Amino acid sequence: MLMCWTKRRFLKQIAPIVGCMLLHVSAYAQYYDDPGLGGKPVAQHPQDYKPLGLRAGAFMLHPGVQLAAEYTDNVFYSHRNPTSDTVFHVRPYITAQSTWNKHSLNLYAGADFAYYSDFSERDYEDYFVGMTGRIDVVDRSYFSYSADYMNLHEDLNSRSSIQGIEPTRYDMTGASIGYDHIFNRLSVGATYRYTGFDYDDVRRLTGGVIENDDRDRSSNSLELRAGYQFKTDMQAFASYMGYGVDYDQRLDRNGYERSGDGYVASAGLNFSITNKLNGDLSASYLSRSYDDPRLNETSGWGLGAGLTWLPTQLTSVYARFDSSIEETTDFNSSGFVQQTYSVRVDHELLRYLQVNAFVGYRTYDYQNVDGARTNARDKDDVWRAGFGANWFINRHAYLNASYSWEELSSSLPLDDYTVNRIWLILGLEY
Repeated sequence: MLMCWTKRRFLKQIAPIVGCMLLHVSAYAQYYDDPGLGGKPVAQHPQDYKPLGLRAGAFMLHPGVQLAAEYTDNVFYSHRNPTSDTVFHVRPYITAQSTWNKHSLNLYAGADFAYYSDFSERDYEDYFVGMTGRIDVVDRSYFSYSADYMNLHEDLNSRSSIQGIEPTRYDMTGASIGYDHIFNRLSVGATYRYTGFDYDDVRRLTGGVIENDDRDRSSNSLELRAGYQFKTDMQAFASYMGYGVDYDQRLDRNGYERSGDGYVASAGLNFSITNKLNGDLSASYLSRSYDDPRLNETSGWGLGAGLTWLPTQLTSVYARFDSSIEETTDFNSSGFVQQTYSVRVDHELLRYLQVNAFVGYRTYDYQNVDGARTNARDKDDVWRAGFGANWFINRHAYLNASYSWEELSSSLPLDDYTVNRIWLILGLEY
């Protein structure tokens, strides 16, 4: 995400705000309130039900698996005559966290094997592996690093690219290295990040092959940031990130040169109020230009926020707002600005029983080129809402049941859809 900020505890006097992903990858990034790849549906295990893990030398291991059944009433995200199906998931995962006094290293790996009852051509097998870490240099100075690899799929609700009979598969690789230093109230930092995408070809619904080589690309970014802690529980921060995007093919399927560069300039406030409300608020200006003069610059203002409110000891409210510029190979657009807004509430009814609810809204504002078709996609609005419950059986097992609703309202005629999902999940973790 272009504006995703890692919050530090003020009690520890840590000031830098670390920028997250170079480019928000809508194809693989799961909604935080949906039990998607790499994300468990449990917001927080109660203390008496937390898995203890296995000690392996200087690491604590947490292996686990989710066995899930998903019912959807619109497999193909179609406007007319929706078709239902049941999808069975097997999701193994493992994490390893270091227990060193200095430095830290976290390793993780997981997969999502999905099997459709009626439409086996939509089956997929997703994998991911990665690590994050920190190297303490001196007091209040440290290096941070990360690396990850994902082999994933695009679902049919991705409207920014042409989809085929089977899910479009792609590889995503990423790596980053950063350095942060704190000078009493002032903090400074820098992070370099690389991200690469490699898409597979896929069969068309109408026959033939969709060649996706023109979507393969890599991006490099450098972010500079600074923060000033003017109160014990409040900090002002600013950052500037410049990045370049290089497509493997000079021309895409429509004859456009989509390589280019961009930047994100942000400023905001990080705060904590009576341990009840904490988070960060920021405003950003995002810009993306292209080598091809026929492609209009994609730019706009965006709001960034990550808020946590604890009205009672049993209730948590989470809110997220963020903005990003996304890539597309659509003939009519140079790119689109994405705005995301979501709120989730978790409440502990009993020590072993949690309930939750969420609502989300996402907009896609396409930057159409001069001479675009009259009925070209201009704007998409996606609404989501749902609720669920988690029953913790013991430290090693839990059950989850949830319902979600999603609706797309598009400027493109007959492209709207509505989909309802029901999830049942058995989670096992050591």
